[in-house]
Amino acid sequence: MEKNKTGKYFKYAIGEIVLVVFGIIIALQINNWNEERKKQNLKNEYLISLENDYKKDTLQLNQRINQNKKRLELLNQSFDEIENTTFTRPEEIISILKNKYGNGPRVINTYNTNSFNLLISSGHIDLLDKQIRESIMELNRLQVFENEVSSSNRDYFLGFMSNYFLKYPAEYSNKSLNQILWKGADLNELPKDLIAFFDQERYTIYRYLELSEDVLLQTKLVLNQLEDYKN
Repeated sequence: MEKNKTGKYFKYAIGEIVLVVFGIIIALQINNWNEERKKQNLKNEYLISLENDYKKDTLQLNQRINQNKKRLELLNQSFDEIENTTFTRPEEIISILKNKYGNGPRVINTYNTNSFNLLISSGHIDLLDKQIRESIMELNRLQVFENEVSSSNRDYFLGFMSNYFLKYPAEYSNKSLNQILWKGADLNELPKDLIAFFDQERYTIYRYLELSEDVLLQTKLVLNQLEDYKN
């Protein structure tokens, strides 16, 4: 009898242990499932935020690129006219370029990087698939490089512009004022300085377009990858 009781107790104990182990395993599986679901939800939030940011960047880039292409086209037309004209007096060169002043090149892009920065600072970058992760890292590299180069070129041109207008002031409708401001200006040097002025602006815009189009191309690639991932 004692042996039978002991055997029954032993079986009950084993059964309880098995139930506890199964309960722990199930609880761990549920916990792991919940954690994976949280990670997936967080990943989806990042993907949506990144997509929204890159769509805004695409709109800005297209607009800014088109503006600068128009400005560059105008400058190129003026230089084509200069290169295909026979000049006899400095005033002839001045007449072609004097009305071509703009407001300075618009070559600074403001990228929407909040989602990317949060992704990096939080350490959640590993939530993304390798292909998307590598693509957005490359996009960030292109954005940073474009900003650095364009900012440097813009600053150089603005310094060039400042020195130019100190030497050759803007013209006003008041002729007597113009005479005072332009007194002592060397008009023989003006054509050379005008050409240098607009040539520097051309380079600033050309380099901006070159780098911004690289950024735009990579942005479109990332957007396509994000779209494919959702599907």
